[in-house]
Amino acid sequence: MKFYEDFVVGDDTVGEETYVVTEAEVCEVGERWDPQPFHVDPVAAAQSPFGGLVASSVHLFAIRVALSNRGMGEPVAAVSALGFDALRLHAPARPGDELRVRVLVLDRRVSSSRPELGIVRTRSELRNQRDELVFSDQSAFLVRRRP
Repeated sequence: MKFYEDFVVGDDTVGEETYVVTEAEVCEVGERWDPQPFHVDPVAAAQSPFGGLVASSVHLFAIRVALSNRGMGEPVAAVSALGFDALRLHAPARPGDELRVRVLVLDRRVSSSRPELGIVRTRSELRNQRDELVFSDQSAFLVRRRP
């Protein structure tokens, strides 16, 4: 289990797990949460500025969260997310892309109101198989301190 004390400012970790974006999932997530033609209709998407289907921001954020939680080695003694900032879409993610997460620890501090917890702030990135930056954000979360 990874506790607050195990997070070191400046640590830069590339996740072990990858995620392959599928056409079916792009369309499914798009239909449910972001029904733009370039997320749900391959024919219409081909006529869009993207020239084909692309994953929505909601989809990419969910992939980033999943890869951060599952693919960073050991489980984190997380209590709760506190917020997400600076969400950016850098390049489209398309069906067939293989995404990997990279997490940089920006800072950390002990909670002043709950000293048994720490607050960790990170920058996370999704990169595709060509190492192109697709999505990034910053997040802060509560983590249990080592017993």
